[in-house]
Amino acid sequence: MTENTAVVDAAERARFVDAVRQGLTEVLGKDVSGAEEGVRLFDELGLDSSSALELLITIEEILDVQFDAEDLEMTHFETVGSLADFVASEAGA
Repeated sequence: MTENTAVVDAAERARFVDAVRQGLTEVLGKDVSGAEEGVRLFDELGLDSSSALELLITIEEILDVQFDAEDLEMTHFETVGSLADFVASEAGA
C-alpha cells in the first residue's frame, strides 16, 4: 500500500511541476515545458517581479485554486521545483 501512495504522490507532484512549466511558458512567451526542477526562475528564465505575479495568477487559473499571498515568500520563486512545492502546499496536496 505504501508503494501506491508514493506513485500517487509522484503523479500529483508532476501535475504541479507541469502547471508551473505551463504557466511559465504562457507568461514568458517561450517554451519551457522541458525545464528541469532546478532551473532558476529569475536568473535562468528571466522572470521578474511583475511577471512573477502574472505567473501566480496563471497557475491559479490552470489548477483552479487560489493562493494565499500571506504565505508567499521569495524563496518560493527560486526554482521550478520550489514553486511547484509552494503550489502543492497551497493546493492542499
